[in-house]
Order: sequence, then C-alpha cells, then structure tokens
Amino acid sequence: MASPQLSASSPASSPASTTDPQPIPRPRWRLPLLGDLLSIDVAKPVQHEMQMARELGGIFERKILQHRLVVVSGADLVREVNDEEKWAKFLGKPLRKLRVIAGDGLFTAFNSEPNWRKAHNILGPGFSQAAMRSYHDSMLTVIDQLLHSWDEAASDGRYVDVPQGMTSLTFDVIGRCGFSYDFDSFNRAEPDPFIEAMSRALEYINRSSNDIPILRALFGRSAREQHARDIALMQDTVDRIVEERMRSDDRHPDLLDLMMHTADPDTGEQLDREAIRNQVLTFLVAGNETTAATLGFAIHFLSRNPEVVTKARAEIAEVVGVDGQIGYEQVAKLRYVRRVVDETLRLWPAAPGYFRKVRGETTLGGRTLPPGSWVFVLLPQLHRDPLWGDDPERFDPDRFEPEAVRKRPAHIFKPWGTGIRACIGRQFALHEAVLTLASLIRRYDFAPEPGYELDVHEAITLKPRGLKVMLSLR
Repeated sequence: MASPQLSASSPASSPASTTDPQPIPRPRWRLPLLGDLLSIDVAKPVQHEMQMARELGGIFERKILQHRLVVVSGADLVREVNDEEKWAKFLGKPLRKLRVIAGDGLFTAFNSEPNWRKAHNILGPGFSQAAMRSYHDSMLTVIDQLLHSWDEAASDGRYVDVPQGMTSLTFDVIGRCGFSYDFDSFNRAEPDPFIEAMSRALEYINRSSNDIPILRALFGRSAREQHARDIALMQDTVDRIVEERMRSDDRHPDLLDLMMHTADPDTGEQLDREAIRNQVLTFLVAGNETTAATLGFAIHFLSRNPEVVTKARAEIAEVVGVDGQIGYEQVAKLRYVRRVVDETLRLWPAAPGYFRKVRGETTLGGRTLPPGSWVFVLLPQLHRDPLWGDDPERFDPDRFEPEAVRKRPAHIFKPWGTGIRACIGRQFALHEAVLTLASLIRRYDFAPEPGYELDVHEAITLKPRGLKVMLSLR
C-alpha cells in the first residue's frame, strides 16, 4: 500500500539548483524559454526518464518552461537524499494534485499539517500484528471469490484479464478490512462506479502533471468537467460509507473504527469528519492501486518463468500442504513467495518514486544545494543500479535470498518510500500479496498470451496494461 507518486517530469514550485560551476547533466536540444519541452512524454513519463537516466547518468536536470527539476537514481546520491537529518519528504506536484481527492490524508499531507501525525498515531495500531491477524480471514474470503471467478475461465479455456481481476480483489480487500464494507466486485457485470471514477481521476492527474498547461487550458474542458464529476462521486461514496457506520452502534476491528473512536495519544484529539473522509479515500486509492499493480506484474513474471512457479509451489506444499486454507502464521513462512513479491517490486515498483527536499543548505554529489531545493528519486532506475548485478533486467527472486540482501546496501531497494513518511500499510500489502500469490500458484499453471509484450501503463502508479493469461487448473 505504497504512496502513489509520479515522475519528476511533474514540476513543483521550488526545484533544486546548484551554486557550483559543474553543471548537472541535462537533455540535448534545450530550447530558449521553452527549455526541454521536446523531452516530454505525456503517456509514459517515468519510462522516458528511465531512458534519460541511462543516457545521462544517476543525476540529471530538466527544465520545462520556468520549472527546473532534478532526477536522481544513482545509488550513492539516493543514499544522501534519504538522510532524514538533511532531507525530508517533499510534496511534488502530482501529490499536490491528489489533494483534490484525499486532502491532508496520510500520503498527501504536507509535513507541517497536524492531521498527518494525528492520523499516523491513530491508525498505527491498525497495522499491528494483532490487527493483521484479524484481516486474514477477510482477505481469504475475497481471494476465494477471485478463485471461483478464475476457475470458470480456466474450465472454459478463456484468458483472464489480470489487471481487472487484481483491481477487483484489492478493492474488495481494502473495503472489507479497512471499513467492513463489501463492494461485491466479483458479482457485478460492470466495474464498480468508484473504481471507474478513480481510474479516470488518476489518469487525469498523471496526464495533467506531465503535459503542456496552455494546451490543457485550451482543449481540456471536457476532461476537467469529467474529473470534477469523478471526484464528487468518490467523495459521495465515502461519505455514504462513513454515514452508515455512524448511524450504527456496531463496532468493527477495522481502520474506520479507529478513525471514529480513537484519540491521538499525543494530543487527545480525534479526527474530524473531513479528516476521516480524506483517510478513507487515501486507503481506497493507495491500498487498491499499488497492491493490484504489484500482483499484476508478479503474475506476468510467473507466466514467463515456470521454474519460479515450480519452486514456489514446492515451498507452498511444504509449508501449507496441497489443499486447505493458508493460515495466518504460514504466510510469513512462505519466504520464496515473498521473494517473488520483492523481485516484482524491484523491477516495477507500483509507486515509481518519491520527492525529497533539503531541510537547509547541503550538498548532493559534491554540489551545493541551497535551502528549498528538491529532487525526485526515480525508483525503477535505482532498482536497476549496477549494484544489483550484471543483468538487472532479469527477473530473479533469488536476489532476495538473505545472504544476497546482506551484501547489498539497504538504500538501493525503496519500493515503500523512505523515512518517517514511508508507507504505513507496508505489512498489510505484503501479507495480501503473498497470500494471494500463494493461493494462485498452488491452484493454477499460467500461460502467457501469445505475442504479448509487457506494456507498463502510467496513471499515478505503474501497472501492466492489456495483460491476459491462460489458466490451467491443477
């Protein structure tokens, strides 16, 4: 459940600059006034920046009109910007645009906003071991619905739409575990209106953060109006969920109960109604999008690497057995399946990066940065740093064997962000991902659709597009 964050081609108000004579590398063909406008890729900005990093190195600068921005992916440079004493989370333009949906929610709050720490303190117990244990059965219930749906497709010889299935799964899981609310996605003929509105809203934010503003102003009226309707639908849906709970005297072991009935231990204050709405929207967006994307990419890699499936299946049989439900304690013992998840997050982290801002004057790679400077950490490229070995593009879960992990610096694997603003729902997402993959692996063989090449779609998160696999029941 990582924080959704966009590419550095989305400018903000105070980019990094240097006072040193050595310039930061930049793209060729910079234009007067317009800057590096020719380097914009509206549809796939992250993947374009990955290509630029391969050409320009572990740090480079872009200038779009009056905005300058610095992209960092070199391991030594990322180690510097992860220093909490000198750097802090920065709310880049994409996250600022998300505030129209989630306000001062956990992932979109400014560091100075009191509701961030208040919500973090209140919701922390919702991700404890005791809380995770209580969510396990709800996760299994939704996974069983996915399996029933996919069993029918396997029996009929139909390809399954992986992104659609994973979105339905993770949406229902966060609905049940977070708010004791059943969206019933697997019994709908069409996707839930909330999911459709969310998908359009995130797509709009991604494109409007990476396009040319004057063109959007001239030709984007219809999209702006649709965006406003989508936000209203999402907020109305959450208001209805919260209102139904408030009218009930029932208590539930979920996140919404914590928000409604728990006081911040530091201040003694509770979250007000608007803050509750913002947090619910945050979890519905982040808790759905990122885990669905991770599971989708993982299934793609499993369909192309049958030896990985065989190895994972052997572990599942040893830990769990050939049938029966997977127990809560057994999930942590599925270490190879967890390595499949980690290797998936290495190659295609759902949240492609995070912004960092200097707390005061400091240096980066020997260059002096004045107060107010900020950079974007490009995770997919950091996760392909030479420190990962000679073939970082290859899918290999054994990279996360304990001995291999100990030999690598920890700062080169950051799919959950860094510092005190890292993803609060990490353990929730990992438990859900391992449990889901283990359930799928021991039930199906996966065959890729002939001719399909991975198409990484960008809409706040990175996700596979058009991915279908053929399932064979074991």
